[in-house]
Amino acid sequence: MFLDLAVCFLALVLAYAWIAYPLILAAVPRRRSTGEDGSADRLSVDVLVAAYNEEECIAARLQNLVAAAGDLNPSKLQDSNTPVRIWLGVDGASDGTAEAARQIASKHDGIRVHEFEERRGKVAVLKELVALSMESGGNGVEQREGGGGNVLVFTDANTIFRAGALGSLLRHFDDAKVGGVCGRLILVPATQQDPTSQHSNTPIPRPPEAAYWHWENWLKRRESDVDSCLGANGAIYAIRRELFWEAIPDNTIVDDFVIGMKVREQDRRMVYEPEALAEEEVPAQSDEWHRRVRIGAGDYQALCLCRRCLSPGFGRFAWMFWSHKVLRWLTPHILLLLSLAAGMPACDAGHAGGPSTWRALPILALLVFVASGLVGAMVSETRRAALKPFVLCDHFLTMQAALFVGFLRFCRGELSGAWRRTPRGAD
Repeated sequence: MFLDLAVCFLALVLAYAWIAYPLILAAVPRRRSTGEDGSADRLSVDVLVAAYNEEECIAARLQNLVAAAGDLNPSKLQDSNTPVRIWLGVDGASDGTAEAARQIASKHDGIRVHEFEERRGKVAVLKELVALSMESGGNGVEQREGGGGNVLVFTDANTIFRAGALGSLLRHFDDAKVGGVCGRLILVPATQQDPTSQHSNTPIPRPPEAAYWHWENWLKRRESDVDSCLGANGAIYAIRRELFWEAIPDNTIVDDFVIGMKVREQDRRMVYEPEALAEEEVPAQSDEWHRRVRIGAGDYQALCLCRRCLSPGFGRFAWMFWSHKVLRWLTPHILLLLSLAAGMPACDAGHAGGPSTWRALPILALLVFVASGLVGAMVSETRRAALKPFVLCDHFLTMQAALFVGFLRFCRGELSGAWRRTPRGAD
């Protein structure tokens, strides 16, 4: 009886996390507007970028940010010669990233390039940039009133903002209860990312990534409507300066998620803005496993750092955190326990022997799922769309395996803020 109940419970938990929760979330009404308005505030903005060995794309990235800043409505910005400053931290690069960046900076007063000779890790670089932004603007620019910009915009060196993205982020700060804004990331093929023409609506090339990002963006939108986003997307997000968590550990891996969650901990919302669009090239398939394992380790680290948000005092937000993130991060563990419980022989008095017939169903379902995943792993690129269900099974199982390996690395304390540049484009 105990094993039967355990199998039933674990199966229901998985069904809730992956099927019932999205359905319930879709039915939950949107939060009511508080009516608190901060529209009288004029914004000053600091854009922060940490880079490592990005020589190939850093010039285009900086030019893209300059163009994005130039598109902003001057009436919303503080009266300053540099209403938007761009801070680039080069983290011990071994290529010409710093030199290429300085060439662009020499043509634009709003760009500051800081080169760190030793690898420090992304979070350490970002913390240093935030501190520098609070000091004198440098290069002859007078220090802003109150220190740095009152809004910090975070983005990546390999990202490209589409036209209007920065303005779409900043408009939400008219609401005093909004502490941060998360934009929408679109993955594009390597040959289709064009910083000079940002009006295309390029589809994501691979079915698994397409389904994943479509799903995640829908969840972000609904969770933002109900309460607040769970974290942020490191490619494009902004927060109020005073809400930046300065104590974030240097070895934090999913820093965008943690920084966004800390905004909600301080009783401000992290809203989702789908019109704030950013592009990145699709990661090379050869590096997918390493990237997923590293993020998996970072997820469990983030759970420890953000555990306060699981408190019932956070209401709907705590419920979403449990349902969307925690149960997903525990899915590989639940699958293992479910398989063990379903396959163990009965131990109740009078019921010795193998597992009951219905308790064998989860094992049969898992075997079918694994077989489908193996088929999906062998599907050629030309047939991926036609055999999409099998490819999705492979994608799901690979993610769960990487998540579990990431959990093991987290348990061993293998956490480093220094990242390896992710190869982009097709192999």
